[in-house]
Amino acid sequence: MKTQTPPEHVMSLVNMLNPKLLLLPALLLAALTPGRGQGCFVNANGTREFRVYDAATRQEVTALCVGNRYRLKDVSDQLTSPQIIPPSRIYYLTGPAITCAAGTDTTTFYTPATAGPVVITQNTPNLTNPASGIIYSRTFEVLARPRPTFALLACSPGVVQVSIDYAKDSYNTYQVQVGTLTDNVPRGAAPRSYPAAAGVTSVTVTGAYTGSCASEPTAQSFTPKPAPLTPAIQRLDRQGPSFVLQFGPLQPEYTYTLQQTDAPAPDVRLSPGQTTLTLPVPAAANGCYRLLLTDACSPSLLSVPSATLCSVLLTGTSANGRNLLSWPPNGATSYVLRRDGVVLPGATSPYVDSVGIVCGVSYRYRLEATTGSGPTAGVATSEAVVLTSALRTQPVPALFVSFNARNQPELTASVPGLPTGGQLIYQRDNTLTIATTARRTTRDSTLTAPTGPVCYTVRFADACGNQSAASPAFCPVFLTAKAADPEGTRAQLAWTALGSPAPAAAVRYTVEAQLADGTWRAVSAALAALDFLDLQPAADRQVLRYRVAARAPGQPVSYSNTATVARQLKLFLPTAFSPNGDGLNDVLELKGRFLTTFRFSVVDRNGQEVFRAADRTQTWNGRIGNEQPVPGAYVWRFEATDETGLRIVQHGTITIVR
Repeated sequence: MKTQTPPEHVMSLVNMLNPKLLLLPALLLAALTPGRGQGCFVNANGTREFRVYDAATRQEVTALCVGNRYRLKDVSDQLTSPQIIPPSRIYYLTGPAITCAAGTDTTTFYTPATAGPVVITQNTPNLTNPASGIIYSRTFEVLARPRPTFALLACSPGVVQVSIDYAKDSYNTYQVQVGTLTDNVPRGAAPRSYPAAAGVTSVTVTGAYTGSCASEPTAQSFTPKPAPLTPAIQRLDRQGPSFVLQFGPLQPEYTYTLQQTDAPAPDVRLSPGQTTLTLPVPAAANGCYRLLLTDACSPSLLSVPSATLCSVLLTGTSANGRNLLSWPPNGATSYVLRRDGVVLPGATSPYVDSVGIVCGVSYRYRLEATTGSGPTAGVATSEAVVLTSALRTQPVPALFVSFNARNQPELTASVPGLPTGGQLIYQRDNTLTIATTARRTTRDSTLTAPTGPVCYTVRFADACGNQSAASPAFCPVFLTAKAADPEGTRAQLAWTALGSPAPAAAVRYTVEAQLADGTWRAVSAALAALDFLDLQPAADRQVLRYRVAARAPGQPVSYSNTATVARQLKLFLPTAFSPNGDGLNDVLELKGRFLTTFRFSVVDRNGQEVFRAADRTQTWNGRIGNEQPVPGAYVWRFEATDETGLRIVQHGTITIVR
């Protein structure tokens, strides 16, 4: 209790009247308290002359909360007299300190707006002496009511973890509600996991002060996790000193850990979205692994392991043209062995590979060991490179030959079981070696202008120098062509038979002619004969070009060389013309065949050029400028280069007559 301090003689008078209260007349109180802030003292007995109740719960409180409504109730009359003081004569003030003033507010409800200490002052009248009164005060702590801050983590299907951030408020306890489940969590407690029934997707947390107010309930939503899928290690590839593991799709809602099951090794935590992992090959064991799925909160809540996948080690040796492959069992349900990508039949350890391999050639073997089946199956792989030792018999290659657009034979060889490796020795007419190369295709660049039939063979040699027998000879078609009459209005063609392993009777020949745009068009049906007469060659081509397409069963089309028929360029000019306007021979025009690129000029008797043309559509009317034609003789000159490259020069005279 705090009251205004009267002079000493007044205090004695007051104590004589009532030893339990300090009373002052109203006029004396005003005189002793200039500025309404002086002369107050603290009642050492600490008597509570008014009480504070929560307006909602009607419970007395000793601390206040921001936003809550409180009722102030006077009880000072219970200390002196049973008579009740009328509320209209009790005044309340609130502030940061004791307010020594009479006051004017008779409201008995108070709602704090800010946190921190607050002093409530009550001005109470003296019932025995209405002219005097007493001021009482009490200090309360106003507590803030922020909404609790917390995080949710869906741990596994039907479980959610709640983590409260205690640094954001000062509540003593928290009420967590998940569906119909309610839990009281003391301040500072570790995160807790709760069961979440089907359809529950939010959590509500309310903070509270012990014996005082609580916060507004705060709700937060979460997404329940999908059902966990059994994890799978899809591949375990041994690559030199490392293992490369490949995993099936990982659900981002869960945690995945790779565990080595056959040797003590630290677990490896996978990152979200990780699909591969590279590890060193363990020294003490080949390596068996499993992938463990757990929830994000505790492995004890959910733990789903994959099938265990063990590595496999493939080794290989070679002797006398035989490659020996072996591998220890690793619990796989099936094995597949490949040589350079081709599956070898009957993969069981040890495995002998002796078909289609060549001395000195290195082969890459790959073993695939499958464990389990379906979407959880895993494949462990290992590779070995084996250099094959000597073989006594080399495979005989096959050969195919066709002329290209440059009139050069292109040769394509194939070796049974050997798409690459070794050396190929190409020969023409069994005498001239045109190339020794590992390439399966080559070109006879030494034959620039074939003048007769040619035949080719090829041999295969391994890295040890052992050669195969020569392949069957392949003789492409050789074509000849000539004009069948002096003017070249027909072309006579003849060719040799295709020499190849295919039966000669089954071969069919088609004659093709080249068009102006460079493409080819068939001008004959499929023939068994070895000659053809082209009755309608292209009229606008000076040089006719032909080839023969030979088709044999089971083989690509083999083309012959290109043969040509060159026809003569011709120019026809009159000896005179009469530019007199009568409609007959009024102009000089150039006529002939295959006149494509040329230069024609006319000069007079003085050597002056009077007309020039480079196109058949250009004509001369005999005029020189705007002058009338002058009768007389003129000299003309014609220069051209035909399609064969032959330069042609002709000259003569032309006479203008009236």
